[in-house]
Amino acid sequence: MENRTQKLEDMEPPIHFTRQMNNIFDLYFNNTNVSVAVVDLNHRVFQVNKAFETLYGWSGEEVIGKFLSTTPPGLAEQERAIHQSVITSGQPYSYETVKISKEGYEFPVSATLSPLKDHSGHILALVEVVRDISQRKVEEERFRESEERYRKLVELSPLPILVYNEFRITYVNAAAVKLLGADNQEQLIGKSMLEFIHPDDIERHQAQVEQLLKEKQPSELMGNKLVQLGTQQVIEVEIRAVPVEHLGSMSVQLLCQDVTQKKVMERIVRERDEEYRRMVRLLPEPIIVHQQGVICYINDVGCRLLGVASPAEIVGASVYEFIHPDSLELVNQRLKTVALADDYIPFIELRLILKNGEQLAIEASSVVLHSYLGIPVIQTVFRDITGRKLAEEMLRQSEKLSVVGQLAAGIAHEIRNPLTSLVGFSKLIKNASPNKVQEYADIMLDELSRINGIVNEFMLIAKPQDGRFEDQSINGIIANVISLVQPLAILHNVEIRMENENDFTYIIKCDEGKLKQVFINLIKNAIEAMPAGGTIDIILQQMKERRLQITLRDSGTGIAEELIPKLGDPFVTTKNEGTGLGLMVCYRIIEAHQGTLHIHSQLGKGTSIEIELEYSNAILR
Repeated sequence: MENRTQKLEDMEPPIHFTRQMNNIFDLYFNNTNVSVAVVDLNHRVFQVNKAFETLYGWSGEEVIGKFLSTTPPGLAEQERAIHQSVITSGQPYSYETVKISKEGYEFPVSATLSPLKDHSGHILALVEVVRDISQRKVEEERFRESEERYRKLVELSPLPILVYNEFRITYVNAAAVKLLGADNQEQLIGKSMLEFIHPDDIERHQAQVEQLLKEKQPSELMGNKLVQLGTQQVIEVEIRAVPVEHLGSMSVQLLCQDVTQKKVMERIVRERDEEYRRMVRLLPEPIIVHQQGVICYINDVGCRLLGVASPAEIVGASVYEFIHPDSLELVNQRLKTVALADDYIPFIELRLILKNGEQLAIEASSVVLHSYLGIPVIQTVFRDITGRKLAEEMLRQSEKLSVVGQLAAGIAHEIRNPLTSLVGFSKLIKNASPNKVQEYADIMLDELSRINGIVNEFMLIAKPQDGRFEDQSINGIIANVISLVQPLAILHNVEIRMENENDFTYIIKCDEGKLKQVFINLIKNAIEAMPAGGTIDIILQQMKERRLQITLRDSGTGIAEELIPKLGDPFVTTKNEGTGLGLMVCYRIIEAHQGTLHIHSQLGKGTSIEIELEYSNAILR
């Protein structure tokens, strides 16, 4: 054994071995894109190729003849064991592990460690071939996550899903187990699907499946009757069949929906139709009756509200088809609440999507009429609040104009100074020398530019905005607002200071005019909260996950703790003549920008407002 493991540097390599090594170098070192390193039996580097240098970051001159570990410390013992195993067995060994670069960066690799022998079979060195598999690992993880998401989607789907091959069931999810009346999957796997198809539908179902497998296209939605296991109870379902590859062969996947209750409800509605119509049809309020989200009845006013010609167009459809995505979660919560209530629950504001695709602002309240088969039948009353929303918008515009009016007072004061200079220099210029005329003209142009800048910022706030979201510098927006409100601040002996912790320019996608309106409202509120003067600090702070926090902190009178949760509601205000609409507008504008606004305050110690927005880029100034 001693002769088989002698040191590489102590041996005089024969000519044919040198020639062999040269051939190996030409083949593996110069013509391969995988890392190859030769180490002696004492782990000193004998040779590396260019791919090694690229992969690890060390040059050949840095490593040849040295003890170099490309293995993280935690895997060193495992690596030594693999080396010893190859030396002892004389056989190559392939494995996956983690390597570390010169910069200390760890990455996954596929490695093969092989013994390098002379013509007598003596092991001279070890050859390590390494491939970076970082990308493969990423793809494997993505594939695993994709498969896991699909598995969860199928297993946790509320819709029953079955898969069968040649009519033998190979998979059922939990909802399908319940649909077919079984206790577990084992009771169904391996059984013929035809056992669960009602005899009246077997021939038709077989023909549909045959056509499906021939065309390899999903079927249209088709009605079937199924027979439950054990009880033999007949249930009505709607089925869509899809050809799928499962367990290595072409199979049929059934997506089912139990419509038994729906069919029962349709029969009940038909039986009571005349009674219901006389009671509800002529009511002036839109009314919809639904069970488990399926519409059972709608009156004429409701049809007109949703933009359908008759109840026949909508009965049997899902009520969620007409709910705006932003209101879905709120509707789900309310329907759970109404099932526990004995009376109408308070009206809530929602957005509907009408038949023609238009959106409508409404308020709705619901009540449980009765329970059928243990499932509540719910009546919902809608009210169109478009007119009220328009009135609220007019109030918001009134609040905006009020802000503009107050700013105008400060701006008029600020403009008065450059106007005074202009009047004075206009008189001096009449009798001034040519050199003085030029000097006076330059000063007058500066003053005019100053007035123009103030007026432009004022007009940007006063004019209607087009509501377009574009990439803008939030630093620039705030700086422009500060210059606009500066005259008002000076009138109230208030100093406005802006601090940018990281000295970045933050780019956000926003409606510039709307955000300016927010900061003007907030800074004006802060100024008014300091009747004896003070300071306003505006701080930009970078947060995690591309979030920017903008803090406005004043040293004013503060707000009572019990009032803070109500701020943002209409007509909730700390001002004697305020409406509270300004702050409400601020909240809604920030929400429209996918941001948050929080207020912290203590009486006598001032108020701090924190606004968080997402930025798309941060540029070092």
